[in-house]
Amino acid sequence: MKKIAVIGSINTDFCFRCDRLPNPSETISGKGFEIKFGGKGANEAVAIARQGGSVSLFGKIGDDTLSKENLKNLKKEKVDTKNIETSTAGAGVAGIMIDNKTNSIIVVPGANGEVDIEYVEKHKKEILEHDIFCMQLEIPLSTTEHLLSMLSKANKTIVFNPSPIIPLKEKILNQCSFVVVNEIEIKELPHFKSVEQIMKRYKGRLILTCGSDGVYFYSNKKVCHIPAITVDNVVDTTGAGDTFLGSFALKLAEGKSLEDAISHANLCAGLKIKKAGAQTGMPTKKEVENHLKQKSHS
Repeated sequence: MKKIAVIGSINTDFCFRCDRLPNPSETISGKGFEIKFGGKGANEAVAIARQGGSVSLFGKIGDDTLSKENLKNLKKEKVDTKNIETSTAGAGVAGIMIDNKTNSIIVVPGANGEVDIEYVEKHKKEILEHDIFCMQLEIPLSTTEHLLSMLSKANKTIVFNPSPIIPLKEKILNQCSFVVVNEIEIKELPHFKSVEQIMKRYKGRLILTCGSDGVYFYSNKKVCHIPAITVDNVVDTTGAGDTFLGSFALKLAEGKSLEDAISHANLCAGLKIKKAGAQTGMPTKKEVENHLKQKSHS
């Protein structure tokens, strides 16, 4: 199997549960509070590891208690953490408000903002030992641009989620093997006019995730659709996109076809939202297998 690396953020999530998200300038009463492990980079790595994949995580953590607990958890999840460095910038944190349909998130990067080009060059040899890369936008953009150039020149497979979304040059996206976006992010891509138009432009490299509406991708000169699995009780959508990205990369590493990799990722994202926590809710290999067995018997 090809070797997978994730280069990205490591956060601690402060999760607030409520019946609905507050309006601007409004204070509401919450239903619960939890502290969870998160960060798009760490989430994607855990999604891969939980399904039995071998994955290395590159990034930085703070020198505080939150960061130490995060590193301890990543090791417990069997993520390779040997290239994670400690920074004095403090832990990356996210404040997440969750209702029964969606979530809103504020991220403070902390040590993730210290994942600079110097760090990449220091670990270049170890990075280039991998074949498939998951990347996002929770580390400095200059670092991301440097990595994309380096990895594309080395003919590596890059699975990129441009989130949190910012205006991006098309050159950046053209260096990626696959760009995974949701309904909001796709509208911010360069030259966007319609979903069909932008998918034709990227010729099978663009994957659109639409939550309960499933996934859209371009294949055989047409836009294809894979429906979402039926979920009767949505508990927490946090980390569903990261679950999709990690699961997709895992199946690419296993040599699966584009459609099979997307179908698997779509299933895993659906299973994730049945459980709480960006990482704690991610499905294990056994949970995925049990779901497929139940589906085949129904």
